[in-house]
Amino acid sequence: MTLRMGCLVLAIVMAASLCGATRKSDTSAIAALREEWAKDLHDKKLDAFVALYTPDAQFLTETGERFAGRDAIREVTRHAMELFTSDLIFESKIGGISAELAYDSGDYHETLVTAANGKTLHPRGTYMMVLRREAKGRWLIAAQMWSAAPSSDAVPH
Repeated sequence: MTLRMGCLVLAIVMAASLCGATRKSDTSAIAALREEWAKDLHDKKLDAFVALYTPDAQFLTETGERFAGRDAIREVTRHAMELFTSDLIFESKIGGISAELAYDSGDYHETLVTAANGKTLHPRGTYMMVLRREAKGRWLIAAQMWSAAPSSDAVPH
């Protein structure tokens, strides 16, 4: 009986440890995706940027517009990349992971340089990402929402 109890306790401890390691790995993967998103936007790598979204992803802007699917996200992003060069910093505040879904929310600070005249804008605000674990365990953005802080520079879309 004692041997069985010891094995059961050991199995529970190992499972909890493995679950914690997986969660830490997922948290790191989501943080890396967030940084890759900002880098691809800055470097104007449109194909790599769009590949960070699920095929059916939803992108909601601070003005209330909704862009559904990779093709729509590609178009709005292509347009933004033509107008601006972005240097965006995410500050994750809260997140969670549950099986195949995760969320990440926080603040952002951005420096935008307009292509037309070199004018610099400094928008800031909040973001929310819902992520879905896809094939081979890769996390992709399933939904993304932005809000602009009231004191942000106005940014046309």
